[in-house]
Amino acid sequence: MSGQAGERYSPRVLLPPVLLGIFMRALQMTVIAPSLLNIAHSLGATLADVGWVMAVYATGSLIAQPIAGRLSDARGRRLLFIASVAVFAFGSLVCALSTSLPWLIAGRVVQSLGAGGVQPAAIALIGQRVPPERQSGALYATYGMFALAGALGAVLGGALIDGAQALAAQPYLSAGLRNELGSFPWHLIFWINLPLALITVCLALRIPADQPNGKKAGVDAAAIALICAVALSLMMAASGAQRFAAAWIVLAMLCLAALSACERKAAHPLIDPALFKERGLSLVSVIAFLSGIPIFSVTMYAAAYYMAQFQATAANSGLALLALALPLGAGQGAGGRLTKRLGLKALLVAGLIALAAGEIVLALVPSRAGVLLAFALAGFGMGLASAPPNVLVLRYVAAERSGAATGFLTMMGSTGAITAPALVTAFLHYSGLTIPQSFRLEYFASFIVCTACVPLAGLLPQPSDENARLPAPLAPEAGGRISAR
Repeated sequence: MSGQAGERYSPRVLLPPVLLGIFMRALQMTVIAPSLLNIAHSLGATLADVGWVMAVYATGSLIAQPIAGRLSDARGRRLLFIASVAVFAFGSLVCALSTSLPWLIAGRVVQSLGAGGVQPAAIALIGQRVPPERQSGALYATYGMFALAGALGAVLGGALIDGAQALAAQPYLSAGLRNELGSFPWHLIFWINLPLALITVCLALRIPADQPNGKKAGVDAAAIALICAVALSLMMAASGAQRFAAAWIVLAMLCLAALSACERKAAHPLIDPALFKERGLSLVSVIAFLSGIPIFSVTMYAAAYYMAQFQATAANSGLALLALALPLGAGQGAGGRLTKRLGLKALLVAGLIALAAGEIVLALVPSRAGVLLAFALAGFGMGLASAPPNVLVLRYVAAERSGAATGFLTMMGSTGAITAPALVTAFLHYSGLTIPQSFRLEYFASFIVCTACVPLAGLLPQPSDENARLPAPLAPEAGGRISAR
């Protein structure tokens, strides 16, 4: 293979921008959570109002994911990745400059649209540029970075809040400075994204440009409207509409079913119905949706549950998340090494079993030792199960459809993830339980859902070698550029 062709498949060129883009996207999911009270105080808003800052980020990402996946096939994966990072950076700038809650929410909407495009484009780039035998390791590294950023965000956010509040209590500081520290300079959370985005774009420009499939993307307005309806219904269920939370969840599921029916008749479907003729992809998509519920329950509510159960500080709850993050990294490392020996299906099944074990321990053992053990079990399980669904999708579908397939898979996982807080909201309203008890009830429901995924994973077919093939290698043109032949 020529040097240029070798660069085309070199992880040293591809992985740095991909990993940094994933890190930036995931960091914003957790670093802001400990600052919500301070943001509310700074902007003169209620905590319920500020909750929309989190809700719109998850919702916008869900809407953008299938659209971005389809566009990456039609317009090029590298172009879509760079454009998504740029949109994310612009949204971060709006958030950093915001002086009112509406402007902050508007910035988060823009930020979420960019974030929704980063992950499908990154996975499609790996599927296109990395040989099949190395894709599993690349995807384990990608999801390892996602987990690292999520854990670091929680720890960093909690430490910054506690540190600022400790300084605000010092009598030798001026009243104005103490007041500023008490509200915490939360704008810094968004400013940090700008240099990260600039570095990511500069690194991504080193990736040789890929050729799009040349097919007209079309505009599937009905599908976009139904995806928005799914996302907004789940957001309403999760964002304080407690009285109608169950109804919103049912409406979201009905819209999801309508989306499936609509795409089978669309002239230019956003989600190609031909993808679902592959039994493996359909099963993986169902698993992604269902497993998104327990995964989100652990990762996003671990710190809140720990604080509520043990009256811990934000910094201590962030440190407790190391019991989740370190085993998660260990699980991803073990998965990368064991893929060839055990196979993707076995790793997925083992990961789901470990995750289910962590969920049931969280539900039934409310002691500090039990919670930390549950974090470790769930973290290791999530690590093992993180890469196999995406690797299997890249095997099940032809390379020119990998963007659409990974975009849909990511959307299904995100739909499951947004369902988790909707369930918590419903449990809080209908059960009459305390906050820790409601969390434990949700963890028990997550255990049931995760357990249901295990036999589904066992039914996954072995991918064919035909679908595992990559497009023809890129060859140098005159002038040293690289193009597809």
